[in-house]
Amino acid sequence: MSEYPLPQKPEIIVVYVLLTGKKSKFLKMALDTGASYTIIPYEAAIAIGCDLVHARRRIEIVTASSTEYAPVVTIPSIKALGFEVKNIDVACHNLPPKSQVDGLLGLNFLSQFNILLKFREKTLEVT
Repeated sequence: MSEYPLPQKPEIIVVYVLLTGKKSKFLKMALDTGASYTIIPYEAAIAIGCDLVHARRRIEIVTASSTEYAPVVTIPSIKALGFEVKNIDVACHNLPPKSQVDGLLGLNFLSQFNILLKFREKTLEVT
């Protein structure tokens, strides 16, 4: 089990994530139980060696202003919250420039674990 403190006023729960492919890259991501997929920026995918041009599939992403199609690639490893998931599909899409985070840590990662948000105690438990 791992336990992490939550912010005093949790408008967003920030998680630091390590993506590993041919190279590695740290990202600041939002824990997002409303996102089916983990979403990383195009630049991060390219930096760790993903080929976005030849992505085998795309998913529909509904943004505040439109619907877009994002390439889906398989990342060899994502480490977050003290745990690792290997060979995980992620969608590649840039969040708006004023976002507080680089991407979203979605349910395809989070559903691999038991996650308990204790807002009164201001902690996040992962097992």
